[in-house]
Amino acid sequence: MAKERVFKFTDNKEVNEEITALSWKDAVKSFQNKMDKVKLVYIEWISKKGQEMTKWQTLPIGRKDKLGR
Repeated sequence: MAKERVFKFTDNKEVNEEITALSWKDAVKSFQNKMDKVKLVYIEWISKKGQEMTKWQTLPIGRKDKLGR
């Protein structure tokens, strides 16, 4: 069975949010849909192997233009 992880997002100012997702990418994409004005965010989570992971991520991530339009 797939293990969902808890991702903690903060920008050290006003944003403190926890998102539960299967992968890091899914968590970041759901966060950036909710908070579209945040440009830099700090993410903490526990990996599948039990290590505590942290990362500074610039937002948004993903394609700049849709393909096929």
